[in-house]
Amino acid sequence: MIKLRNFFKSFGPKNVLRSLDLDVDSGEIVTIKGKNGSGKTTLLKVLSTLEKPDDYDLAEVDGFDLVSSSEEVRSRIGFLSHNPPFYPELTGIENLQFWLDLQPISYSLDYASEMLAKVGLIMFKDDMAGNYSRGMIQRLGFAIAIAHSPTTLLLDEPFTGLDDEGSQIIEEHLLRMKDNDCSILLSSHSDISITDKTLELDRGALK
Repeated sequence: MIKLRNFFKSFGPKNVLRSLDLDVDSGEIVTIKGKNGSGKTTLLKVLSTLEKPDDYDLAEVDGFDLVSSSEEVRSRIGFLSHNPPFYPELTGIENLQFWLDLQPISYSLDYASEMLAKVGLIMFKDDMAGNYSRGMIQRLGFAIAIAHSPTTLLLDEPFTGLDDEGSQIIEEHLLRMKDNDCSILLSSHSDISITDKTLELDRGALK
C-alpha cells in the first residue's frame, strides 16, 4: 500500500514532483503515464528509497515512513528499473542467486530455478546474462523483483523489449500478485489492460 500527500521532489531548481497525492491500495494495479521528463521514473526511484524526497506531509509504504523507516520499506518492496541491473559475467541463475543472497530469506537452488521457469528463462539459466537479449534481461529483472514475495511492487516500463509471450507472462504474474493483495505501481507510455486506474503525470503533478 502506498500513500503520498503533498509530496515534493526536485533536482536543483527543477521541481520534478510537487504537491503530489497518490494512493495505491492493497490488491490494486495503478499505472502512471506521462511524457518523458514528467517524473515517472523519479517517483519510482523515490518510492524504492534510491532517492530521497524533499518534503511531504505523508509518505508511507505498507504503513512505514519512506524516510525514517527506509530499511523496513526496502524489505517490503520489489523494484524493476527501466534498465535492470545484472552482472553480464554471471549466468542467469547466478544473477538471481546473488540477489537472493542479499535478502533476509532462505531459499534453495530449486527455488531459484523455479523463479526462472516462471518467467520463461529456465532453458537459458546457465547462459551468461551478458548474452541475453533485451527481453530476456527484462524477464530476469522481473524475476529478481518478485523473488522475495514483495507486498508492494514498483515497475518502471516493465513491458519494454518483451515479445507477446513475455508480456503475457508478466501480466499473469501481476494479476496473481494482485489477487494476493500486492500493491502494484507501474509506469508506461501505453495503456495497460490489467490496470485498475491510470494516473497521468504532467509537469510534476498528477492530474
